[in-house]
Formats: sequence, C-alpha cells, structure tokens
Amino acid sequence: MNRLFAIESPSSDHYNRVRRTARELTVERIRQCRHPDDLARCEAMLVHANSGWLYGLDRAFTRAERGQLLVEVRNRLVLLGLGRSEPKPKGPRLDPTRLPDEALLRLIQNHPDPRLVQQLREERFRRAETETGPTP
Repeated sequence: MNRLFAIESPSSDHYNRVRRTARELTVERIRQCRHPDDLARCEAMLVHANSGWLYGLDRAFTRAERGQLLVEVRNRLVLLGLGRSEPKPKGPRLDPTRLPDEALLRLIQNHPDPRLVQQLREERFRRAETETGPTP
C-alpha cells in the first residue's frame, strides 16, 4: 500500500488499483497472520488513514470498516503477544466436565456456592457411573 501511495496520481486507474489492493485486507486474513511486525504496519496504516494521501485507505474503506479492521488487528497483536495462535474457546468459565478429578473433589469440599457444589457432585456421580457402569 505504501508503494501505491508513493506513486499517487489523480487517475481513476490509480484509484481502482488502490481500492482493489486495500480491499484484500479482510478480517479473515488478519486472523491468519502470524507476523506481529506486519500487523503493526497494518495498524499504523489504518490509524493514519486520513493523513493526507490523495486517495488512501480513508477512500477505500468506510470509517466503520476501518474501525472493524483496526480492532481485529489490535486483538491479533495481543493474542500473538500472549504466545497464542488461536483465541481461547468460548464456554462457561467453570465447566465441571473439563475439571480434573482432584480439582473436582477440592471444589466440592470448599466452594461456597451450594448450586455449583450440587453440579460438581452430579459430575462426580456421572464420572463414577461411566467408570463402573450403571447401578442395577
């Protein structure tokens, strides 16, 4: 994009080329990117979209689209900074089915919420049933 901005000329061919090139930046492509330096350059271009180019990213994307891309770039930078390539899967904060047995027993004995303790007991019962089979 910077190369296209450097050779800016007031022609519809140039405008179309900038628009086509800029439109290749999508949320999906940002999510696939694994290079923080590329994402940082992309963030800088999106932040400085209104910096006075004759025909820049402010013309290729609407303000809402630029905002969406900027949020995605920043989220991806944070994710890569944490050492992850994919975000955590969505789900409940405390899923009894995913807890190891030791943690399950410890929470049953120590947790102050009686509803959660009941769920944990049901999970412990379900695990015991699957290990030994159903009781007659």
